[in-house]
Amino acid sequence: MNLNSIESNRGLKLNYRDLAILTIPILIFSLYIYIYNPGVLTASSYSQLHQIVTGQFTNAHPIFHTLFEKACIKIFKSPIFIGIIQMVIFSLLWMIICKYHRDDSADSSNEFFIQFIITLIICLIPINAIYSITLSSNILFSYSVMFLCFLIKVMIDEKSQINNKLIILIGITLTIMSGLSTYGIYIALFSLMIILYYLFDNSPSEKTYILLVGIALVGMLLIGSLNFIYDVENDTSNIKTNDAFEEGINLENAKNQFFSSINDNPSNELEKTDSINIKNSKYNLVDSFVNLFRENFILDGLFNNPLLCMIFSIILLVLISTTIKSEEIFLMYAPALLNLVLVVLTGQNNLYSTILIFYMIIIIFISLYFKVGFDPSNISNITQIISKPKEIKTYETPQLNYKEKTKTDKLNNVEKNYGVQNTYSPLESVNEKIKEEYNSEDYYNKFEELEDLTLEDIDTILNESKDKETQQKEKSNSDLINQILKEMEIEKENK
Repeated sequence: MNLNSIESNRGLKLNYRDLAILTIPILIFSLYIYIYNPGVLTASSYSQLHQIVTGQFTNAHPIFHTLFEKACIKIFKSPIFIGIIQMVIFSLLWMIICKYHRDDSADSSNEFFIQFIITLIICLIPINAIYSITLSSNILFSYSVMFLCFLIKVMIDEKSQINNKLIILIGITLTIMSGLSTYGIYIALFSLMIILYYLFDNSPSEKTYILLVGIALVGMLLIGSLNFIYDVENDTSNIKTNDAFEEGINLENAKNQFFSSINDNPSNELEKTDSINIKNSKYNLVDSFVNLFRENFILDGLFNNPLLCMIFSIILLVLISTTIKSEEIFLMYAPALLNLVLVVLTGQNNLYSTILIFYMIIIIFISLYFKVGFDPSNISNITQIISKPKEIKTYETPQLNYKEKTKTDKLNNVEKNYGVQNTYSPLESVNEKIKEEYNSEDYYNKFEELEDLTLEDIDTILNESKDKETQQKEKSNSDLINQILKEMEIEKENK
């Protein structure tokens, strides 16, 4: 499935299914925004607000993200607007991922229903709602890593048909990712090299490499130059980066932690930001639900465990790879692994993207589940489909006798040997037989491309296939036909 197929078969217009997927996180996360108004702030969040108020920036946070928050606050003078923007970004990205992996041109009501239920469950898990309204660069960074993995999946699907739209999207995503984390530049650069390696093997156009490298590197340089433009200083506060979900939500404690670290007091209304609904009945109800997932060992271990999500992601990728008979799918997980390596090396606590990517792989797996065409009511069939390779039929290649003098005799000979009705050309008859026996559209298309072959040429191809089969018993019929077709094409070009 590629971007061109989306445009032709699915269309770029939103339908009610897209709007339903989009609406679920917006509605549920909006409840959290209302309850935790003006959002979830940690000591690091107050540090960024202090920098915005004073205009003195440090490298405690990525300057690109601090300027993003400053722009949001200029539009609406409250941190709540930042949470709203993050909520909308996640909702849009998730809708795109679900739309890509759902064929709306067919009867996909069951597939849509499962996507709907999965989306609902994801949004009801408190960690996703809390993070969506947390003022931290790690949140948008995690969204960008998830979306980059998705774009790599699209790139793998497109193979040699990779277009400039996708390349531009990948370049922009790499650029944004590099500016949303202290170590984002390293993940972006390593991801760029991995993508370029894939493109060298699959994209015939040099313009593709130049365009991607140009957008990504120029974008990264521009974001890096912000540190010089705004005279970013080294951070000396040594504030611990807290996790709002793991340590609990208490804006007053977070505010005191930051200002005590710099021996100062909040002087601006923005710096004095505190929870509006704290301790009322609605707040206590939602907060108790969040605490249930945070404090319960089983719930926390199931829904807030990046290591467990990574293990399940790899298992699903192995199943997907075995089904589609391609190992390229593992490439989409590269940014997540790079992030994991940097977290281990630097001690940063930023593995939320691993959880998000696991959600996305579930959607990919569900899409494949429906695509292979087995009974969805019996999920145990999937192990049989994955473990049992597709059977390729073989048959004896009959000899065509061309001693007949008339064209009619030749047609009757084809009919006799191949068991097909010759109401059309001999080439079409042979094509149909090959398509029937090998059950593959690829071989049919390859024969179709050589429409000017004579009946003698077809006989040569089939007889050479039989001769080479005896010489190369270890090769499959599909490999032999591909090789012979290639030789025939070269010979035709030479003529």
